Amino acid sequence: MLSNFFSKSKPINFIIVALYMFVLYTIAYYKKSFTLDYSTLLMFLGGFIAYVLTMLIVNLITQKNDLTQKSTNTIMLFVFLTTILANSLTSATMLLSNLFVILGMRSVLSLRNGKYVKSRILDASLCIGVASLAYFWSIGFIVIVFFGIFYFEPKNYRNWIIPIIGLLIVYIISNCFTLLLYDSFFVIAEYIEPISFSFEGYAYKEGVFSIGVLTICTLFFFTIYLIKFNRKPTKSKPFLKLIISQLLVALALVMIVPEKDTSEMIFIACPLAIIGTTYLEMDHGKFLQEINFWVFLLLPFMILLF
Repeated sequence: MLSNFFSKSKPINFIIVALYMFVLYTIAYYKKSFTLDYSTLLMFLGGFIAYVLTMLIVNLITQKNDLTQKSTNTIMLFVFLTTILANSLTSATMLLSNLFVILGMRSVLSLRNGKYVKSRILDASLCIGVASLAYFWSIGFIVIVFFGIFYFEPKNYRNWIIPIIGLLIVYIISNCFTLLLYDSFFVIAEYIEPISFSFEGYAYKEGVFSIGVLTICTLFFFTIYLIKFNRKPTKSKPFLKLIISQLLVALALVMIVPEKDTSEMIFIACPLAIIGTTYLEMDHGKFLQEINFWVFLLLPFMILLF
C-alpha cells in the first residue's frame, strides 16, 4: 500500500509528506526543550518553510532532469535522511544553507540545455555564496559549479571566472549590509572557519545511532547506484556524475568542519536521496517493498522519541 502511494506523483502525496515532515520537525523542536518566545517561533516557522521548499526543489530537480521515475520516492528518502538528523531540523541556519545549496545545484544542472549559460553559472555561484553566509563550509559546493562548467561548457574561458565573480558579489553586498546596520566591514578573517578532524561532537547516543544509520544507507545505496550506473541513459550520465560529486563534497565537508553535531550532515541528504531512489525503483516484490517503506517512515520516530 505504501509503495503504491509513493510510486505516484500527485499533489496529495506532497501534502501528506509535508504533514509528515511537520510532525517530525515539531517533535525535534519539542525534544530540544526550546522556550516559547517570539524569536524561537520565528526560527521555527522560517526553518520549516526552508525545509519544505528544499523538499519541493529536490523533487523538481529529479523530475525535470529525469534522474528518477515519476514518483515521490526521492522526497520520501530525503525526508527520512534529514529527520534522522534531529540537530539539522532545529538549526534554521543549516536548513537555509541547504536550501540555497540545492538551488545552486538546480542552476548547475540547467547548464545542460546550453541556454543562458553565463547567467546560470552566476546564479549558482550566488546561491552558494548566500548559503555560505548561513553556514560557512557550504562554500565548498562551489566545486560543483566548476564541475558543471567542465561537463557542459568548458571551452569558454569566461565561464571559469564567473563563479569567483559571484562569490565576490556576495561579499560586496554583505559588506554593504554590515556597513549599513553595524557600521563595520564584513571581515574575511572572521568569516573563514578553521578545519578540524575532531569527532568528539558525535559522542552521544542519538548522534552515534544517526551516524550509523546514515553510514549504512550511504554504503548500501552508493554501491547499488554504481552497479546500475552503466545501465542509465547516456544523456543523463553527466547529471548523475554531478550528483555523485555533490555527495562526495558533502562527505568531505563533514570530515573537516570544526563543530560537529550531525547537523552538517544535512548536505548529504539530497544527493543520497537521489542515489537511493535507484534501490527503491528496483523490483523487490511487494512484501519487501512495503517493509522498506515502513522502515523509512518509522525509524525517524524511534530516533527522535527514544
